[in-house]
Amino acid sequence: MSDVRLIERWLPIAEIGIESLRERTPMTPFPAPNRLHVWWARRPLVASRAAVLASLLPADTDPSSFLHALGIHGDPMAARRRIAAADRKGERLGKDAYGYPRAFLYRATKADLTAVGAPSKSTVLDPTAGGGAIPFEAMRLGFKAIANDLNPVAATILGATVDIPQRLGLPMVKEYESIGLSFRNRVRSKFGDAFPDEPVPNTRPDCYLWARTITCPYCSGRVPLSPNWRLNAAGRGIRVVPTTAGGPNSQGRICKFEIVDKAADHSGGTVSDGDATCPFPDCARVIDGTEVKRQAQTEGLGEQLFAVVFKRKIETRLKSGKLGKPKWERGYRAPVPSDDNSGAIAASMAEKLPEWETLDVVPNEEYPAGTNDDRPRQYGMPLWRDMFSPRQLLGHGIAAEVFREMVEEDRSAGRLSPIRRAAYVYIAFALDKLRDYNSRMTRWIPNRETMANTFDRHDFAFKWSY
Repeated sequence: MSDVRLIERWLPIAEIGIESLRERTPMTPFPAPNRLHVWWARRPLVASRAAVLASLLPADTDPSSFLHALGIHGDPMAARRRIAAADRKGERLGKDAYGYPRAFLYRATKADLTAVGAPSKSTVLDPTAGGGAIPFEAMRLGFKAIANDLNPVAATILGATVDIPQRLGLPMVKEYESIGLSFRNRVRSKFGDAFPDEPVPNTRPDCYLWARTITCPYCSGRVPLSPNWRLNAAGRGIRVVPTTAGGPNSQGRICKFEIVDKAADHSGGTVSDGDATCPFPDCARVIDGTEVKRQAQTEGLGEQLFAVVFKRKIETRLKSGKLGKPKWERGYRAPVPSDDNSGAIAASMAEKLPEWETLDVVPNEEYPAGTNDDRPRQYGMPLWRDMFSPRQLLGHGIAAEVFREMVEEDRSAGRLSPIRRAAYVYIAFALDKLRDYNSRMTRWIPNRETMANTFDRHDFAFKWSY
């Protein structure tokens, strides 16, 4: 009897490729495992499912039944041709252009597995599982999975993706919610005035946009660095308003900012290809990239708040006239004096940093020299913690401090059960995500009016504004 498997003879590569791209379609939720924690080598779920299933099925498996078990319930190649033709005409086919949901969302039924002749008892082994796509899909297909990884980060992600949920289930979720609430309350009580209230009632701050700064070597003005000043696709942006004071080399040469609604009113970018341009009209000199890096490495780059993104609470009413669920509307404003609490932040950091360094609450390690990406060092960030502003570092330090306190309290009281320990894994993941979205290496995406995380490009590209 032949033991040739389907994967050795045939795979619908084109269809799987299209569905793999659909998993990461912009403006749609990524697969849940991908959102859990950053991992570099994320494999598409539908491709992983295909590899697992095709490795277990005989070579003469019915192709249409196999495609259906994968969740490919239409002709993705024909759909791609329709979409391409519509794009050429400037048309949009909408969210249902393929005629069926993305394949990774589908969970194969017992009938699907029976139709393809899947073995009822099989074990799938993945000794270098990374983010866990293969064991995750194996378990979704009803097979037993054994997986591991040498990297401790990957091994932890793997456990949180495929082991903890199926082993501890909903009781762990409830434990996580309880711990998360306690954690949030403790952290809030320690934050104090780190994030000032919005000056307008019924609003909350959503995002602070900062520009790195240098001192112009020709006129002594403080130069905010940004390649452009766009805030959204509708044309809203920033007009830079330089204060020339008493002329070049006088004190008080700073820039203020105004929110404008038309692209024509935006100021031009102040940095391009590493070279800066002084925005002060009585100077307007180009500042060579070498000088920018020199200041970054010897004096450190400054930073200046140029816009605050906020959400305004809007009341809604039902047809009956009763109050409905409030709606939050995005808005932008220029900085005001009350936004500047840098003095209080500096005082808090001066008080806490020595202890945090001793206890390794914040990283003391240097960014490695001699790597293939030395941009952090070139732009004045020799330590890993330099990738965070003082306020960001304060927030992350407080969060790490509270996390340690809570774990130690539970350990001392004998409360650190397997379920509670597992819940802390997900709290730690949440803190990692907070660091990923709250660093000097993030950026604002005008077209989507949201921020990109630190590792959206999987590198350490320097950001002039964040």
